[in-house]
Formats: sequence, C-alpha cells, structure tokens
Amino acid sequence: LALPTALISNTLNLGRAAMADTTDYLLEALETWEALGLSYDLLYIGYVTGLAQAEKLCRVADAARARGVPVVVDPILGDHGRRYNSVSMEQADIITPNLTEACLMTGQPYENADVDALLDALGGAETSVLVTSAGDAVAGKDARTGRRFRVPFRRIPGEHWGTGDRFCALLLDALAGGLPLEQAARRASDGVYEALLKG
Repeated sequence: LALPTALISNTLNLGRAAMADTTDYLLEALETWEALGLSYDLLYIGYVTGLAQAEKLCRVADAARARGVPVVVDPILGDHGRRYNSVSMEQADIITPNLTEACLMTGQPYENADVDALLDALGGAETSVLVTSAGDAVAGKDARTGRRFRVPFRRIPGEHWGTGDRFCALLLDALAGGLPLEQAARRASDGVYEALLKG
C-alpha cells in the first residue's frame, strides 16, 4: 500500500516544482485502513512537505514502532552538495541519506566528507544508517549487529535522477522479504546498477 505525501510536477533537481500537499488525505487514508483492519509490515517515509506534515508523520512513525513495525526514512534534502527546498524527518529505525543529505544532517562539509564520521554522527545507537553515493559504495552501519560495511558499486557516467528512489524501493522489498540490512543494501545497489545498464 502506498500513500503520497505530495503530488509533485517534476524532480526537485530542476529548481522549481508545482506541488500539492496530501497530508489530510494521507491521514484520512491511514484512519480508514485502521478501521478496515488493514496493516503493514514496514513503514517508509520519503519526501515530507514541511514541518506540519513532519510532526504528523512523527506520530504515525511512533505508533508504527510501538506496534513493532520498522520505520525507514529517506531524508530527501539534496544532492551533489546542494540542498533541495524540502524538510525531512530524522526519526527512524533505518535512514538512507545520500552523501549530500548526510553532510547536511551533520553539518559536515560535503567536499572531502569523512564517511566514517558521518556514520558515527547519524542515527544513534538504535538507528541503522545507509549513506548512498558515498564515493563508489553504499556505506552502512547496522544498529542491530553493530557492524559497519561497504557495498561497492560501479558508476555509470552521466546524471541519473531517481536512483535513490529506486534504491529505497528495492531495499524495502529486500527488508520486507527478511534479508539482513547489508544483504538488502547489496541487492538494492545491484538492482539500481542493472536498471541503469538497461538505460
């Protein structure tokens, strides 16, 4: 089941987008699902339209975690060292920032970013972190095992918008299938690479 936080006319990297906030619909849909007895095994939160929506989604995330539902947050803040015009949440079981977002969240300069320092600064003892596009790898910290890992990938030249969205979709599918975080990240990274090869 998928619920949009907003309807957006185009990708945010273009600098301007028409946007319709769907907060009221989203919350009404969740209430309807609850009344119908529908539930979910994983909660993923991506783009958030602003502070008011973020506060409401925090309550949704808290309720999900109280029921034992893992919460994954992709903090959509920016790319290539530049901030997007958006707000996102930092409350999750797993967060998946790209390198730009990780730097923005920690205040670390983007140029010559120290990925290990980012992993230390992000999340907390109970939050797993995947920093995507960290050089030529996805850098990870699994809060359940305490293990750090790197999932190397080969870059394909050019600009490829939407790879983070595809990565998160594949990651969620692998996690919902019961794979551990590192294996799920590897499957997601491989899936993005294969999709880019097909062009």
